[in-house]
Amino acid sequence: MLKFTKENFKKLGGSCWLPLFLVFFLFFSSLPVFAQSDVGYLIVDHTKTPWGHRFYRTFTEIWKPPKGIDGYFIFIKEEKPTFKQSWIVILVGDNIYKRKVFVALLKPTTSNFDMQRYAVAASKRILRFLLTDYLRFKMYENTM
Repeated sequence: MLKFTKENFKKLGGSCWLPLFLVFFLFFSSLPVFAQSDVGYLIVDHTKTPWGHRFYRTFTEIWKPPKGIDGYFIFIKEEKPTFKQSWIVILVGDNIYKRKVFVALLKPTTSNFDMQRYAVAASKRILRFLLTDYLRFKMYENTM
């Protein structure tokens, strides 16, 4: 292993600073590119039962985010889960403003067709919420 000491630097002829400088320059010049490509939304899974996880997977396959709207969270959580049923609740918003957008009762016997139907209904309600109330709140927040 080569350690960077004065003796090793002299053995290399002192010319190793240019490649190191280029590596650091390339690394630090590419950082703003990574910062500009932030994710516009986040889907958080707070489900506890197998059918809740199945709904989450179905929803994430169906969900298509709207263009131009970013900085929001979608929380999918289960309330009052038992071995017979649970309530799926979807909250949408950011750290300050969250609203309950969709509620459905799921059972272990819920078919894949019904899961897809619930996921489509949830995505439509979330889209409607994002295009109306959430944008209104963000515009009001930016004027303050």
